[in-house]
Amino acid sequence: MKLLVCLIVLPLFLIAQSDPAFEAYKDWESQHRTGDYKSRGQALFEASTEWVAKWPDSSLAWQERRDSLFHTHNRSADLWKAVDENLIRLSPPHTFASMAAYDWVTYGILLNQAEALLTSEIAWMDAQPRPTTSPEPTLADRINEANFSAQRFGPLCTLATAETKLKEFDAARATISRIKAWLDGDFRRYFDQDQLEAFPDYGSKYFILSAQLAEAEGRKADALAFYRRVITDPSFHREYGGYIQQTRVLWQQLGGTQDGWVTFSEVPPLPTGTPSGYPGVSFLPWLSLDYKIPPTDAARFQGKTTLVYFWTAKCAPYWGMLSAIQLLHGKARDNFQVITLTVEEDKEKLADYMKDKGYDFSVMVNTPLVNKLLPRAVPGQVWIVDSSGAIRLQRTVNNFNVAEQALVDEALYKLSQVSQAIR
Repeated sequence: MKLLVCLIVLPLFLIAQSDPAFEAYKDWESQHRTGDYKSRGQALFEASTEWVAKWPDSSLAWQERRDSLFHTHNRSADLWKAVDENLIRLSPPHTFASMAAYDWVTYGILLNQAEALLTSEIAWMDAQPRPTTSPEPTLADRINEANFSAQRFGPLCTLATAETKLKEFDAARATISRIKAWLDGDFRRYFDQDQLEAFPDYGSKYFILSAQLAEAEGRKADALAFYRRVITDPSFHREYGGYIQQTRVLWQQLGGTQDGWVTFSEVPPLPTGTPSGYPGVSFLPWLSLDYKIPPTDAARFQGKTTLVYFWTAKCAPYWGMLSAIQLLHGKARDNFQVITLTVEEDKEKLADYMKDKGYDFSVMVNTPLVNKLLPRAVPGQVWIVDSSGAIRLQRTVNNFNVAEQALVDEALYKLSQVSQAIR
């Protein structure tokens, strides 16, 4: 699970500008703005070869080198090892190691080293004490508690895949059992269980990993059952097709006919009103909360279910959300309200920015409220606040890219859910 927040993204953004490879990358980028991703990937591979040789201590150079390997589908163990070991070296401890192992397992290389790396990282996570909270926890305390639990999920999934590929079946079974226990326990405790967001990238993992293990052990009927649970869920990302193809091959190997396949793989429709039709867009899980905004500040949110977006003009990675927030504001105004929250000190500059962009959504400048709820303020957050002034849902990471309508449709969908739940 990717938990990138502005406290991480913004420093990286600033570091990049002081990185010796930054100017070289900017020049390269300006000359390679093309939709031909194959040629762009090859050009990046060639340029990054020079960058990492010239600036071996540049995080940006190694990050672009890694991107070039992805874009060219490179399977060289030596190249991947050099890239990821340098990114581990140049990153804070326990931040990139699991991602390096994911790279290796994805490409089926360095599996023993990936397994050792993941085992070490998970052991480190297990040794960390759970975050302590005060008798009156802040919103940040609640978020940190959930994220602390969730950080193991991705590494455990990667470890189970590595163990299956290494034919360490008993170990894989134990890891998958641990994943299932987390999904049935903390995931249900902390996260909203709407299938639209909870199943595709989380709930489905248990079935996918179980299917892969069963297939590796030669238990084809079991693998077929597990895969079917994935491909017939209407929230599954069917545009990728991979698991559908694998399931169909197993079906045919077990003697299934085309007529039988049509019935076996039938997908029920999504419930009415569920956002759909956005290939490549992941609707990520929301934290499920019942966090009361202090009474002195709650009046602004009472009466209507509200979406709150926390941003700052100083945090460039989150400007891209604002045009979608404006679109949502126009669609939601009859039934809900949209408020953005900021800590800007220069209100005149903020007003000029809003006018220049043509934005007319509400901007609430409330530094005391932010400091009260979020001692370590993290811009980029979205809250769904019910009409009583309680934060019901929260999400920091949003993966909509340029699909603004997807964000709008999902936001309206969640606003409606929360509004109906309080009636």
